[in-house]
Amino acid sequence: MNTIRPLVLSLALVLAQTTAARSIALPAASDQDLTPTTLTASPANLAKAARLETLPVQFAWVLPPEQTLQAQSPYAAESREFWMRVSAAELQSGKRVQTSAPEALFRLSPIGTSKSAIDPLQVEITSGMGTFARGNGLKNAANAAELKAANAPFPSGTLAFQLKADVGQGAMQIRVAKAAQDYLLHVYEPNSSQTLSLKTDRITAVHGQTFKVIAAANDGGAVEAIGGFLSAPNGLERALDFKREGNQYVATVAHDGLAGEGEGLWEIHTFSSQGGIQRDAKTVIVSSVPRARLGGNLESLTGKKGALSVSVSIDVAAASRYELRGVLQGFDGKTVRVGAVASSAASLKPGSQALTLVFDAETIAKSGLQAPFSVRDLTLTDQATLAVQETRQQAIAL
Repeated sequence: MNTIRPLVLSLALVLAQTTAARSIALPAASDQDLTPTTLTASPANLAKAARLETLPVQFAWVLPPEQTLQAQSPYAAESREFWMRVSAAELQSGKRVQTSAPEALFRLSPIGTSKSAIDPLQVEITSGMGTFARGNGLKNAANAAELKAANAPFPSGTLAFQLKADVGQGAMQIRVAKAAQDYLLHVYEPNSSQTLSLKTDRITAVHGQTFKVIAAANDGGAVEAIGGFLSAPNGLERALDFKREGNQYVATVAHDGLAGEGEGLWEIHTFSSQGGIQRDAKTVIVSSVPRARLGGNLESLTGKKGALSVSVSIDVAAASRYELRGVLQGFDGKTVRVGAVASSAASLKPGSQALTLVFDAETIAKSGLQAPFSVRDLTLTDQATLAVQETRQQAIAL
């Protein structure tokens, strides 16, 4: 059960029963840590910050004995699909499409205000295996209403279908003689071994720093073309310039988080062509504009009844409500493991401030841990934007 108490009361209880205090220098950051180099003094979301809790709050809770901590890795997307815009004229005359495996899935969604649906019987497919007219090359065709009923909602007028195995693979043409508007064509190849992977070198993009976008064909081979863009929540887009590095393509991005309205999930879109096969991949990265960071000092206080507190200095450039979280690690009689988490949040003004993590005696007793203790995985977050400001994974002996 979480134990929550006002900051002043909990600190008073700890300090009244303190037997020892020790100053500790914050260790140097590792490559896995998020560390801001500069702070932004401009305020973040003041309206949202005004709606947050104003009183300082602390709480701690016990972790299961089997709990382990593992560093998060960036998500790696893998694509067997691509999109293209197809005009009515192209569909009427026949649009060329290249596939790498049989039984590809096609989806045609109308673009614009008119949402005229395509009758599956109007779809003609021509491949190396012949011409399949009047929908004879299709199976499992479904319109927008049927897709919605199957919990797969798409725009009104959408037609989805799978090619029959008889159609084969390779260069083919899709033709709709009575197409009356432009469509977005989506092709997904579930049976294809040809993929495009996409990931970033970190989970969080920090304003004023760089991050890398990494794309690669599954065989590590070269592609004829590759491009992409970074998209902010406000719609701002920035082109990505990929360079060949070994068997990958890498785009280095100097992140301007303020230009895209700061924090939130930014989308990364990448598209490539290899051997005539197109692939589009998408992933996201968290954007952070640092307005506070961990200072250089910690102070640990040990209470007579077993309570433990860790005060961490915070350098604040812009007023907001900040949260500090840390994990307690200790000895359980057999091994060293993690056993509890503490969190401290308060509204901080610009300047040198501090947040204190309190592991009360009851929480420590329930964790089954004993000295020597250390605190690890320190995380500083701006609660107004939910953006992580800084992290320290390394265990710090108390």
